[in-house]
Amino acid sequence: MDNGDNADRRGGGGFVAGFVVGAIVGAAFAMMLAPQTGEETRDIVWGKAREAGNLAADATGDLRERVNTVASDLQSTATSFYERGRAVVDSARSTVGAAADEARTAADRTRENLSNSEAT
Repeated sequence: MDNGDNADRRGGGGFVAGFVVGAIVGAAFAMMLAPQTGEETRDIVWGKAREAGNLAADATGDLRERVNTVASDLQSTATSFYERGRAVVDSARSTVGAAADEARTAADRTRENLSNSEAT
């Protein structure tokens, strides 16, 4: 298993986690340096935390939608490959069956010709 693929797949979740941590750290610094009262600062921090939570929920929904789309595409591709493979097998089976019938007919003809030539 290639670790590069795993790192690419985790990139979206890592971004969201980094964003949330950054928002929390930023909020903490803003609270320490803000000229507002403690209550106003808390309201601002809670508002920013809600915004970050909503952003994370949106990112999760987008990721879920992308995963569903990719899964659907893969299922469609697999079905297409299955149908193509089945058509090839059916065609090959038909061709082999026709060739076997021709071989039987030719063998029967040869047997009859040999029987007729021996009788004469």
